[in-house]
Amino acid sequence: MGIIVFGPISLVTVHASLILWLLRGGEGCPTGNLVFSDESALPGLVGLAKLRYLDISGNMWGVGFPEFIGEIVSLEVLALNYNNMTGDLPGSAVKNLRNLRQLNMSWNRFDGNLPESLFSLPHLKILDLARNNFGGHIPISSSSGPISLEVLDLSINFFNGTLPVRAFKNIRSLNLAINQFSGSLSVSLFALPHLKFLDLSHNNFEGRFPINMSSKQMPLEVLNLMGNNMSGALPTERAFGNLLNLREFLIALDITQNQFTGNLHWVHYLDNIRLLLLGGNKFEGQITPKLCKLLYLRIIDLSHNRLSGSLPECIANISFIGATDDQIFQLVHEASLESYSYSYSTLYALRSFSFATKGNIYTYGRSFFVSMSGIDLSANMLNGEIPWELGNLSHIKSLNLSYNFFVGPIPTTFGGMEEIESLDLSHNELSGPIPWQLTQLSSLGVFSVAYNNLSGCIPNSGQLGSFGMDSYQDNINLQNITQGKMCALDRDPVPQEDAAETYGDPVLYAITAAAFVLAFWATVGFSFCHPYGRSVVLKLYSVEREKKIFVCIHKILGLIEISFWMCNVNYGYFLVYISTHNVQVLYFKSISVVPDCIIFL
Repeated sequence: MGIIVFGPISLVTVHASLILWLLRGGEGCPTGNLVFSDESALPGLVGLAKLRYLDISGNMWGVGFPEFIGEIVSLEVLALNYNNMTGDLPGSAVKNLRNLRQLNMSWNRFDGNLPESLFSLPHLKILDLARNNFGGHIPISSSSGPISLEVLDLSINFFNGTLPVRAFKNIRSLNLAINQFSGSLSVSLFALPHLKFLDLSHNNFEGRFPINMSSKQMPLEVLNLMGNNMSGALPTERAFGNLLNLREFLIALDITQNQFTGNLHWVHYLDNIRLLLLGGNKFEGQITPKLCKLLYLRIIDLSHNRLSGSLPECIANISFIGATDDQIFQLVHEASLESYSYSYSTLYALRSFSFATKGNIYTYGRSFFVSMSGIDLSANMLNGEIPWELGNLSHIKSLNLSYNFFVGPIPTTFGGMEEIESLDLSHNELSGPIPWQLTQLSSLGVFSVAYNNLSGCIPNSGQLGSFGMDSYQDNINLQNITQGKMCALDRDPVPQEDAAETYGDPVLYAITAAAFVLAFWATVGFSFCHPYGRSVVLKLYSVEREKKIFVCIHKILGLIEISFWMCNVNYGYFLVYISTHNVQVLYFKSISVVPDCIIFL
């Protein structure tokens, strides 16, 4: 056997005939890497009839494709990635590598069109050409039979045209993200019998959601259609209910930044989903409580849609707990050779998924599903109060409810979100104070309640004391703690502006006057029409002294109060007292002064 590795390694096994060559052309490196300073020594590899694994990645040569490699017909694995190589890939350089099973040329600067001979290699299983400048069509004829490829990564290039779906019968993982492919997606693409990972994000695809409605097995686990021009309503709830294979296998779905419409009633059929990214579309209607049945969810992004109604409190039943032994870390593809093993995992495939948190959009790496869990419902039309049950989400890392119409107080239960790192409640209509329980959130790194109707004091302890005023701006009744550690709140619970309006409100005076007239004539009517009232009046008038009725109008704390005083020296004073709170009839034996009264009768 023979393996030559020029990249970072811990073990090098070489054919005995290579030792002299290493001594002539190679220099030992104390870091454990083998660095070749003499490129002219490489053609000497051609004579190694048993060479199967060649890795010359990470040398940054900046040269073209080494054509002598095409003469090493025994090669099964070739790694040329991270070399800053330029130029095109000549067909003559690869057509003889008929034993090649894996080719990695990613992270270079190759350009031009791909040779058709590359896709004709009978044993090629894994081809990674990501992050180059290749262009043109995928050189596979539409009439061609299935190719041998199982893993194909052409992401971040300039490829265009349509997809040769018929040739992809053996494909397990297909990554064509960030290219210029166009047209509508064929339903047959989603009927490929082995396809588990599909990333078509950031292209120019259009048309409807291409779900295959047949009963054939559909093992797709990861689907990324982000950033295309696709539109229309997704399949009906009933149709999704029939997709038993999709329900069983799909663990990640990203269709953000398209033009999809309709409601979200179908989502609860994705029984196994972990990552659900539906933001930046035109979905409408309410968030169905059936969403709460998705107990494995780690990430929910429904932002920038047209969703309305209240937020189901049952969302708090989702645990948002990830584990390294979760299904999402299982292998999508595993290929083995006699002399080496190579694994292509879902975890690697998910490296391009993004999620907005902490005010920015982050693309997470290998620890994505261990390090992040969150809910983003921002930029919708959700209303009502925020359910206090959300405070039970003790394992969630990010919660974004901004740019909605939520009202009422911030739930005090939010103090129970022990692992929260980003909490955005800005641009709503929330009121009341900021709960002191939020000061217990020790992991909080980003916090905003700006543009609400909050009042009271801004807490200056715990993590909340570390945020600037931008986190609290445009809450006119929210006040900062003064230097004396006291909050400068008004003693009068009624703000001065409101009090001034209360005193000078003409509508209030009109209502008061009407109430006065009504009360007066009710008293007169009672006194002269009701039998008991007439008997009281006759008794009052049976005395020889003068009788008078005094009317008093008082303003106490901005409230209008009216008193009717019926005066008689012998009998004392009867008081009919009308206020905003009650009506009373009182008797006083004597009173020295009747203040501020107007003689009415």
